[in-house]
Amino acid sequence: MDRLVHPDLKDVSLAAALHALADPVRLDIVAKLVECPCLNASTACAQGTPKSTISNHLNVLRAAGLIETSVEGRERINRLRCTDFDARFPGLLATVLANKA
Repeated sequence: MDRLVHPDLKDVSLAAALHALADPVRLDIVAKLVECPCLNASTACAQGTPKSTISNHLNVLRAAGLIETSVEGRERINRLRCTDFDARFPGLLATVLANKA
């Protein structure tokens, strides 16, 4: 199994964070993680979404420091790094989610 890379948030640029939050599908994933603290890939997106598409969106969110993924058995569980992300970009996540269309 490949090793999952979780960046140190001090190395994440504002541009990378905004890019991750700009896509409606990724924003929906983040909103779901606010409601439910952990999701696997099958519950992260709407049914019928190709697995490769879900994986790509989760990779972008992970690279931007928004999620942390752990392997539990055969599942990959994704958790929002809300506290860490908010320390790096104060108020950004709350503002974006509050203005989600």
